[in-house]
Amino acid sequence: MPFSTWVMVTYLRGLPKELEEAARIDGASNLGVLFRIILPLSWPGIVVSGIFAFLLGWNDVLFASVMTRPESQTAAVALQIFGASQEGGAIPSYGQMMAAALVCAAPVVILYLIFQRYLVGG
Repeated sequence: MPFSTWVMVTYLRGLPKELEEAARIDGASNLGVLFRIILPLSWPGIVVSGIFAFLLGWNDVLFASVMTRPESQTAAVALQIFGASQEGGAIPSYGQMMAAALVCAAPVVILYLIFQRYLVGG
């Protein structure tokens, strides 16, 4: 959350004040300025901070392994347990582990492909 806040503050400080002042001169209220000027211009920053927040939550292993119950684990914790569950000294099944890692990485790649134009703008 702090990183997303920092990204949004930095992005919003980069927006020109002149646009807000011009909207106020044209008679826009505070909500009008927010919804008609600031929000449309800040979509790239909102998307970037949302994706970073999602990635930090998706890839978090330590917090999720300590704070969740065994029946409600995240994908990263399940992948870690799957990799460590080999019987005493057996060779790990790398094919199955790589397939599970691909399934865990697929939502991140799909999210990137959907919001790619916002990421470039943000």
